[in-house]
Amino acid sequence: MNISDSSCRLAGIEEVADLVAASISGGAIVGVVAEAVAFGNLTSTVTTTSTSAKSMPSGGSIAKGRGLAIAIGDNPLATVDVFGSGDKTIEHIHSHYFANKDMTVTKAFVIAIDHP
Repeated sequence: MNISDSSCRLAGIEEVADLVAASISGGAIVGVVAEAVAFGNLTSTVTTTSTSAKSMPSGGSIAKGRGLAIAIGDNPLATVDVFGSGDKTIEHIHSHYFANKDMTVTKAFVIAIDHP
């Protein structure tokens, strides 16, 4: 199962992007939410997420997800939240603010493995 939504623009001075993705297979589930907000005269935001899940021939399952959020402008905010559930779950989120460009970039991934 995959779920997704796209972005919207508010009031001409603020851009908000919100993208959600989730995948379920057997006992493994992952989800990714990416959001980006920036204020000012010149703003730009981008978000993207993807998830996938599949059953293994052995009876287990594996699910993977990743997300990216970029915000450029005054007070840029870019977040990516990931979650996963299974016998083994690996999550990693990395965010960096570039002061010389007034830009925040956040990327993340999640892997969930369910054993038979």
